[in-house]
Amino acid sequence: MLETSLAHRLLSLAPRRLAGTVALALPLALAACGDDAPVDGPDAGDVGCTVPNAMRLQPMVVGASWTYAISEPMVPARQKTSTIEAYEDVGDRKAGVMGYRQKTEKLDGVTVNWSEDRCTSLVRHREKSYDLSNVLLADQFYQPSKLRIDETAAHIATGAAWTVSFTEIEVNPTTGMAITISKDENWSVVAASESVTVPAGTFTALHLNKKTSGSADKDYWFAAGVGKVKETGEQTEELTAYTIP
Repeated sequence: MLETSLAHRLLSLAPRRLAGTVALALPLALAACGDDAPVDGPDAGDVGCTVPNAMRLQPMVVGASWTYAISEPMVPARQKTSTIEAYEDVGDRKAGVMGYRQKTEKLDGVTVNWSEDRCTSLVRHREKSYDLSNVLLADQFYQPSKLRIDETAAHIATGAAWTVSFTEIEVNPTTGMAITISKDENWSVVAASESVTVPAGTFTALHLNKKTSGSADKDYWFAAGVGKVKETGEQTEELTAYTIP
């Protein structure tokens, strides 16, 4: 079968570490594998993805962690660490949706989000924000979901551009009142394959730009088998260390 032979060939492109340099192949979308599904729609739900993590632009596996150095004009340098803690029901307004719970620890508090792996995309369903005393500040839900990364062949090619619309629902944990905001995200591929160097090494990455209505203009670099290695916009984040079990 053609898909099987492609998978075997791509598996031979496993990550190699040479003197601090990471050489990684960008993923190819195996649309005929039978385990892919659209980002949202009638076929949404748990997907048994068979594409290996070494080919994914944002590997999702319990125990994976990423540490980033954060820099911003006129602000002291700091860092954050993000860890996937569990695979579970998202709960509340998203009960019945299975997702990966990811905890991000920063100097000013903690965020916990739940993302669903759609095999050729990763979408976020919920995010909770806490202060340093572990007091819940906000609970956000995304309907139908918020795109994190789209790995379909059409959206990893240089020059590709598309728009994603969703509704953000922010629930006040004290009053239970909700604020609803409709948002549009305009995505584009700046480069399908670009070398980027950060403290964790040199990577071959997919360079994306995202413009959100009423919000910031951001650029992201994702490396296959690693995840996000760099982000720029309101602040700059650069990968300093990572673990993918």
